This record gives sequence, C-alpha cells and structure tokens, in this order.
Amino acid sequence: MPSMIEDAGPRANFTIVADVVPNQVLVGSHLSYYVAISAVIFCIWLFQPTKQKCGVLAPFYKASRLKWMFSADTLIKDSYAKFRDTVYQIKTTEGVRTIIPTSLVGELKGLPEDTLSARTAVREAMLSEYTKLCAGAHTDTLSLLLKCKMTGQLARMTPQLKEELEHILATEFPDCQEWTPFKVQPFMIRTVARLSGRVFVGPTLNRVEEWMDVSINFAITAFIAVIKLQFFPPWMRPFAQYLVSELRTIDKDLEKAQAMLAPVIEERIRDSETPGYEKHDDYAQWLLDVLPDDQKRDYYIQAKIQLLLSAASIHTTSNLTTDCIYDLAVHQDMQEILRQEAQDVFEDDEAWGKKDSMGKLKKLDSFIKESQRQSGNVTSFIRKVMKPIDLSDGTHLPAGTNLLAPMAGVAVDDRYYPNPEVFDGLRFYNLRQQSTDEAANGRYQFTSIGDTNMNFGLGKHACPGRFFAGSEIKMILAHLLLNYDIKMKDGERRPAPNMFMMTKSPSMTAEILFKRRACS
Repeated sequence: MPSMIEDAGPRANFTIVADVVPNQVLVGSHLSYYVAISAVIFCIWLFQPTKQKCGVLAPFYKASRLKWMFSADTLIKDSYAKFRDTVYQIKTTEGVRTIIPTSLVGELKGLPEDTLSARTAVREAMLSEYTKLCAGAHTDTLSLLLKCKMTGQLARMTPQLKEELEHILATEFPDCQEWTPFKVQPFMIRTVARLSGRVFVGPTLNRVEEWMDVSINFAITAFIAVIKLQFFPPWMRPFAQYLVSELRTIDKDLEKAQAMLAPVIEERIRDSETPGYEKHDDYAQWLLDVLPDDQKRDYYIQAKIQLLLSAASIHTTSNLTTDCIYDLAVHQDMQEILRQEAQDVFEDDEAWGKKDSMGKLKKLDSFIKESQRQSGNVTSFIRKVMKPIDLSDGTHLPAGTNLLAPMAGVAVDDRYYPNPEVFDGLRFYNLRQQSTDEAANGRYQFTSIGDTNMNFGLGKHACPGRFFAGSEIKMILAHLLLNYDIKMKDGERRPAPNMFMMTKSPSMTAEILFKRRACS
C-alpha cells in the first residue's frame, strides 16, 4: 500500500486501470466536447517550450515527452542502461526530472523535510490544490495510526479478513469444477476493496456497493483529473480546472462518502456513552479516538481520510496480487511448492489467526517480491529540493529541483539481481537461506526497503501500510493455491501490462483458467 501521503510518487502510489484511462482522459461522457477541448490542450501541451531553467549540471537523456507518456518503463530502462551510476535528467509530462542513481540515494534519504521534501513533491505532482489528494494537517495522524495500530495488530485482523475473502469468493468467484476462464483483475479490485474496507470502515459499510464504488473510483477519478490538468501549463490551471469534470466528481464522491460515514460515526459517538460499550476495532474508530473533540463530528475530514486510504491501497495491492496470479499461471512449477508451504503453515483454521503464520510463508513472500521486481514501480523516491544540496560526486542540486529514482532500471541491473530477465520465484527465499546475518536476512523480505529496493519508498517516508498489504496478498494467494489449480489458456503468454505515463497495471481483460482442487 504505497502511501500517497508518504514517499512513493503519484503513479507509484496507486496504480490506475490503464486499459480505460486514455479513453476517459480524452473522451469522457460528451464525445464532441472532449474531442475539441482535447485537441486544443494537446497542442498547448505539445508545443509549449521544452527548455526549462535548471541549475543541475547533468546530462539529458534525449527522448520526447510522448515516450514518457506511453512508454515510461522503456524510457527509464534505456536511460538507466546508458547512465547507470550517474545523475542525469529526463523531460517528463510534468517537466524536467533529475534521476538519482542508487549509489547516491543514501546521501539523500535521511535529509529533513525542510531540505528535501517528499510531501511537497507528492502534493505538487498530484496537483493537490485542485484534486484534494492530500491529508493536510492530518498526514502525521494518518501515518501513525497505520504504523502503530494496524501494523501491530495484523494477526488479530486475519480471521476477519479470511471470513471476508471466503464470502466474496463464494458470491463472486465461479464454481470452477472444470477449467474455467475468469478475468482476474476486476475481481481482485473488488476483493481488495472489500478486505481493506473491513479494516478501514468495518462490516457496516465495507459490503455496501455504493461505498465500494466510491472507494474504488476515487483514485481513478483523481488520476484522470491530474492527467488532464497536466496538459495545461501551470499558469492556465486556475482557469482550466473548470474544464475538468473529474474535479467536480471528486467533490461529489467526498459528499457521498461523508453521507455514508456520518451515521456510522454518530452511532459510535452515541454508543460510547453507554457503560460497558465495546469499541469497534477498525481504522474509523482509531481515527475517531485520536481526533480532538471539535473534529469528532467533522465527517468531511474523516471521509476524506478514508478515501485517501482507499486511493493509496486498493489499486496497488490488487495490481500486485493480479500480477502474482499471472506469474503463477505461467510458472506452474511454483504452485505445488507454494501450496505445500501453505499446507504446512495452515494445518487448521486456528493457524490463520496466529501471529507468526504469515511470516512463515517465506517462499510465498519471495514469489511476491519477485513478481513485484518485474512488474513494480517505474520510478520511486519522489522528492523536491527545498534547500541547495551538494552530492559527493560533485553534483549541485539547487532549490526547486525535482528528483526521482529509476526503479525500472534498477530492477533489471544484474549487479543487484543476477539473471534479471529470468523470473525466479525463490530468488529472495534462497538469499535468505544463504544469509547468516539476521539484518541481511531481513533485506530480502517483501516488506523490506533499501537503496536498491524502493517500491515502498525509502527512509522515514516509506509506506506505513506495506505490512498490511503484504498480509492481504499472502492471504489471497494462499487461499487460492490451497483450493485451485491455475494456468494460462493453451498457447497464450503472460498478459502484457498496460502503460500510461508512470502507471503500470496488469491487463483488465486477460482471462486465466481456474479449476477447483478435488482435495480441498
């Protein structure tokens, strides 16, 4: 769950369904209107001056902004192959970005916010003054609750999540007595929304279709709004915002969420005065407990935080889960290995609720991490320089410089990952087995972060929800492996991902074959 309010970049935080984004951006609900407007703004964007004032004396990788828009992963891989350990620059749809190699990230990750800011960079990239994609004064509260309440209580939540998973499988997944084709990604989005909602708002709301619709689509609507606004130069955006219908949809979604959440919160406040009242155990309650008295009935704040949580978690988690299923379908030899591990760990139903159960799934952990390596973020470590910085290689970063790290390039660097083009589901499991140092062993876990492993961000701004996301993914995959065989259709390859700007997402339309196991 890479956090929108923490480290990961806007397209690295929540991945949008790229199958539909281009059409929605350029068309919308009124075809002729948007075609005309799109032609105008595209010309404004395409022909605006490309030379920008920049005080960074670093080489440019020559590529058009169109390549950044439609093939950012290839651009990053190609440019990384050329410059590797050198600071360089690229032109993106948002302007010039300075790419920092992993060898220099260590010098930057510990700098304070007033020198190198993640929050400012994310806020500007997400155009938060228009899209409202910012928790504002509640950013620290949001993150601390994820770190202190959610992460520390994952084992206790597991039985609830398992119950929720079994319910949606029973109601929305096919019977699969024979090999049955099924579109994984749409189902997985709803599954993760349901599981996350159980922890975020509790059982009163998480199965309500209107709540699911708002929590899923809020991120998509906001992302489309960002794309449309980026077509306009900054000086035009105060006026251009009125041409972007998605900004009005965001306001409507916040109103809907507020209307649904208000009676739930009001009931909890009222019932809390009853002697012996047992509080709910979900994020909505944790937030209510820490808000000052004058904000406990501010339903707008609570609705906004809930939708930000959903935006930062649902699509990234569902995308990676889908990628893992695609990889399982291709690498069928891994299914029995991972299934046997799951059978050993979950000998009975009680094992699902044990604190250490998910941690014992070391081979599955490795498989997920390998899938993320090959299908993960295009870039990471989004930062804006607030005060001048001098790097050890002599590079001077003036205030105002926007930074990124080239994750797509690092992921295929054979110095860090031998035979990087080969999918090795046990790559990180074997590294953990070979390591005698406990600290080094920890580097190879799915939730670990490091200078060459920034899918969850880095430093104090690393995603606080990554442990919850890891547990969700393991639970879903373990349950599917224990109950189903999985494969591709005959003659088909792994479904190709969709790329739009920095958004990389699995195909929404690909079908995978499932068959219920006789022994389940």
